[in-house]
Amino acid sequence: MSLHRLFQSNFRVKTPLLIFAVSVCLPSAAIAKVSSVWPGYNGSDAATWLAVTPVEIQIEAPTPLSGNNLQLLLALSADGGLGELRKKANEEFSDYLNQQVQKRFGDFFTDERVHLVDEGAPLTLSTNFQITIRQKIVNVVNRKNYDLEEGTMTAYGTFHYRLEGTAAGAQALREGTVDISDLGLEAGYRNRIPKDAGIVEDTTREASERLLAEIAEEVLDEIENKLNADSLLALARI
Repeated sequence: MSLHRLFQSNFRVKTPLLIFAVSVCLPSAAIAKVSSVWPGYNGSDAATWLAVTPVEIQIEAPTPLSGNNLQLLLALSADGGLGELRKKANEEFSDYLNQQVQKRFGDFFTDERVHLVDEGAPLTLSTNFQITIRQKIVNVVNRKNYDLEEGTMTAYGTFHYRLEGTAAGAQALREGTVDISDLGLEAGYRNRIPKDAGIVEDTTREASERLLAEIAEEVLDEIENKLNADSLLALARI
């Protein structure tokens, strides 16, 4: 059995949520303060202004073993200390996904000449990632001094977005869900486990980060026509 099954994680954090508000007319500095969270278009001829606040992220993924002594990991598992490793790994994965989302969405909004602010316009966009990364063992090689496990990691889950007006309790003007499993995202990994007190060599972290970066990119590709400047301006007039 793969040691990774000992290290599955389920962690929920809040990192900067895409919540956007857009005005048909450019608001003044007194109405909308430049975003302190997101990078975006900073020119003087912005097409729209959008307010941004944190994205909700839930991740369930294997905890990387790289750089850890096998006996120490087993001891942590036995006495309950493994929870700290899980927590740390998921904080790092969540931060990494947040960085990837900010980079890709920020570049997109810059191309669209969308000026990002903290608040102050009539559309609100909330977003939510629920991600599961699972492993599938493809090959196991047993040697005298180590075991080698090779396999694939696949991304599942959902990305949900919701565009609302400013009226309290108003129905969503537009919303949708991207099924991450439909994106067909996979990455290979290798896990070399010594049979003595040696160091575990594992590429789980690298594979997970590749998947998270691809999720950020593919999700944007799926919904960018809903978030471009023309679409948001048209929706604001409804």
